[in-house]
Amino acid sequence: MIREDWAEGKLEDLLNYVQPTNYIVDSTVYNDTYKIPVLTAGKTFILGYTNEENNIFTELPVIIFDDFTTATKYVNFKFKVKSSAMKILVPASDKVNVKYVYYYMQTIRYNVDTHKRYWISIFSKLNTLIAPLPEQRAIVSKIEQLFSELDSGIDSLEKAKDQLEVYRQAVLKVAFEGKLTKKWREENNYSMVSYLNKLQKIKEEAIKDKLIPKSDYFPEFKGEDLTYNTPFNWITLPWKSIVSDNKYAMKRGPFGSALKKEFFVDKGIVVYEQGHAINNDPFRHRYYITNEKHKELEAFTVKGGDMIISCSGVTLGRICLLPEDADIGVINQALLKIDINEEIILKKFFLLLFRSETFQRLIFKKSQGTAMPNMVAMTELREIPIPVPSINEQEVIIKEIESRLSVCENIEANIEEALEKAEGLRQSILKKAFEGKLLSKEELEACKQEEDWEPAEDLLKRIKEANKEVN
Repeated sequence: MIREDWAEGKLEDLLNYVQPTNYIVDSTVYNDTYKIPVLTAGKTFILGYTNEENNIFTELPVIIFDDFTTATKYVNFKFKVKSSAMKILVPASDKVNVKYVYYYMQTIRYNVDTHKRYWISIFSKLNTLIAPLPEQRAIVSKIEQLFSELDSGIDSLEKAKDQLEVYRQAVLKVAFEGKLTKKWREENNYSMVSYLNKLQKIKEEAIKDKLIPKSDYFPEFKGEDLTYNTPFNWITLPWKSIVSDNKYAMKRGPFGSALKKEFFVDKGIVVYEQGHAINNDPFRHRYYITNEKHKELEAFTVKGGDMIISCSGVTLGRICLLPEDADIGVINQALLKIDINEEIILKKFFLLLFRSETFQRLIFKKSQGTAMPNMVAMTELREIPIPVPSINEQEVIIKEIESRLSVCENIEANIEEALEKAEGLRQSILKKAFEGKLLSKEELEACKQEEDWEPAEDLLKRIKEANKEVN
């Protein structure tokens, strides 16, 4: 139920639309030193800046409406556009508070389930609640005050998250430099002799079985090629020497036509994709293949205990250790699978090492493609140096890291919960605003004392009349 001095109209009563065709940029050669932003309907919003001086949109402010996703942006600066996949929504008269309408549109929830244009057919026909003009200004001012306070709190939470990540990486750095276990080594009179002898036996068996050549099992790494400055009694091994003896223990997913979407079925053998590694969620499956197709792709099989790594794009280097009860499946082309020989290095140790900033930098250094990094140089990856202490020390290092990072994880969980509540609070502020409950009685009374106060019904009539004259 709306207040008696409010009115209900349609969005098309308040906003007209302008097709962006006349304002499309001629050249896509952008430069940050240019002055005019080029807008897109997508998430990027500002694609870049142009030096073109013709056909610039200047009648401000406006609302940019993505005609396919219904996303909106409030714009009060001159601009050009990249394409026609948007509507430029302009006020129907000078009596329309564009920012008030923009905030109201943030409360609209509409299921966008088909690829079509939404403004003319649907959104323009939706109801909107209209307050008297002075009250609109007060509502906008109050929303922005509360949002500013909210954003300040969110900024503090994000900074705290960043500080946690700095701490996390600091813990990993000292751990893989042997500093967390220095006292342990002293107390246990630690020596690498027996462990090196064990590795030597593994080496001899591998050479005997012709799994590796004699010459490069323990290549030398020096200076900047090393991942960490480790204690003298650790050893550094190439990545290829720590994988299991399975010939498919380190394998990039199938390229080309080997695994296309037309092979997918509703149920069957799981297809692991980047999302599994990115989200560290090994049970959220989307795609499956038949048993017959799986036999063709046997080399790309993964199972519980294997690790999968995102090996392309902005998520390059994300890693997930599949739990023992994970479904057997195959990896897609965006993943690398590895199976570690735990006689040499524990999987948890490798997982933590892999997530460290130093190791991640090395991964990106070895990747190809500047715009879209891609882990394609398998020969180089196999040579990446891995710092290896004894199994006993690895176990102690894992415990030391986990005891410290568990505190981080608890704090981070609290921060994430607070961030979710902040977003909920933002929606609550908007809800109260357009229920007429955001302003106090004193603030409402002050609105009624303004010269241009009138019931919203009268305001809406004048807006419609002005719009008819223009059209």
